Amino acid sequence: MAPTKSELMQFKVFPEERELIEKCARKQKMTVSEYIRASLLMEMVLDGEVGAMKIVAGTIGRKAVKALQKRAEQLAEFGEEPNLTK
Repeated sequence: MAPTKSELMQFKVFPEERELIEKCARKQKMTVSEYIRASLLMEMVLDGEVGAMKIVAGTIGRKAVKALQKRAEQLAEFGEEPNLTK
């Protein structure tokens, strides 16, 4: 049995931010919570955070790898190189 999430985080956003987050979550066929968690973890992975890499590898799996590849491609389009060696 998987561990149960027990911690709650809340934050405020502008209405247009909420609309964009909800739109992007729907596009990925995720809940807003799933989308935000995955997005934040992916950003941490791209920053080289080992703890985030372990979480992603252990809980999100193949979908996370695809999202990471997509994010790396997006960064490359803007001329940025993801640094995974920190």
